[in-house]
Amino acid sequence: MEIRRNIFLFKLYYLFASMWPLSVLAVVFFQQITGSYAFALGVFSIVSIVQSIAEVPTGIISDKIGRRKTMIVSAVLEVLMSLIFALAGTFGYKYLLIVGAVVWAFAEAFASGTDDALMYETMEELRKSDKYDIIYARSKTFGQIGLGAGAFIAAIVTYFYSLTALAWVCAIIDIIPIFICMRFVEPKRHNGEDVTSFKHFIAAIKAFVQNKKLRILATIQMLSHGISFAGHRFEGAYFNMLIPTWAVNVARLVKQTCGAISFSIAPYFRKFGFYKILVASTIGMTIIKGTAVILNNFATPFIQSCVNILYGTSSTAESALLQQELSSKQRATMGSIVSLFGGILSAGIYWCVGIVADLSSVYFAIIMLICSNLFISAGYYWMLKKYK
Repeated sequence: MEIRRNIFLFKLYYLFASMWPLSVLAVVFFQQITGSYAFALGVFSIVSIVQSIAEVPTGIISDKIGRRKTMIVSAVLEVLMSLIFALAGTFGYKYLLIVGAVVWAFAEAFASGTDDALMYETMEELRKSDKYDIIYARSKTFGQIGLGAGAFIAAIVTYFYSLTALAWVCAIIDIIPIFICMRFVEPKRHNGEDVTSFKHFIAAIKAFVQNKKLRILATIQMLSHGISFAGHRFEGAYFNMLIPTWAVNVARLVKQTCGAISFSIAPYFRKFGFYKILVASTIGMTIIKGTAVILNNFATPFIQSCVNILYGTSSTAESALLQQELSSKQRATMGSIVSLFGGILSAGIYWCVGIVADLSSVYFAIIMLICSNLFISAGYYWMLKKYK
């Protein structure tokens, strides 16, 4: 079947879509342009807020026009975003970062939920939806490899050149996913249903409200992702206080290598049950991060990077559980509703982290984020007892 090639294309897509060399040093890059960490973190807050607003309409568009076209739009916007950031760094126009943040938000909103929906529907058409978590894990393994490759590229470029040069390299790399998305095969489920966008949205909201298990699971995942994203963006600035800029990318290379290993072995743990995997993974990640931060020395970035050895198993379990609860007719729209509230929560967490860092220190803000993971572990443990 022609749609079978999607499985291979997912791997290529995540490989190159994740290869954004500026990732770990984005906060540092934005701070160099603006002269303010508050402004730099504000860029990510804008991304979260705008993406939250755009999640539902882009999810509806995905359900209406198809996954393939939506993914192409997202890939094109990613290129535009990278170009805007590169221009901002070249000419020192800090307000271009705001424009870039808005474009970035729409790129993320179009892809959010659509990529997972395309993968799940591909497996449905192949009558292998029960193997979704396996394909998801294998594809995300390539995403971790892409992140690692991006960190390697960043280490070389920042050692010899500058963060602005790195931004231009990002713009070139981002062109590749466009051609990959153009090769995706659209699942047959999109048969031109005659339904208005408003009715489609209302139907998805009702389905979400009526599914108690989905509401609880989504709430825990929203909080988990908000804390995780804030920590991921903020740790670059923290690491840069402990080791040289180029070495920060070496630590990130270690992190993505651990992530690739984690995703590659994730399918072997499915027999234990997804909720047990989530409880064990979140507790383990908290212990690793806590140990690293307590040391607070040159070894901290490398120890904390080892946390990704558990990221693949937890991420795979989260996605599989969520996809099982989503309605097939509004999969992307319902996924976007989840992302909508998650984005608003993430923006709030970014703001709180910035306030804590300004009032105390970056170190204390990192500790606060790590301690917050205990609530995530408790939530998944409760669900394990209730829905095992």
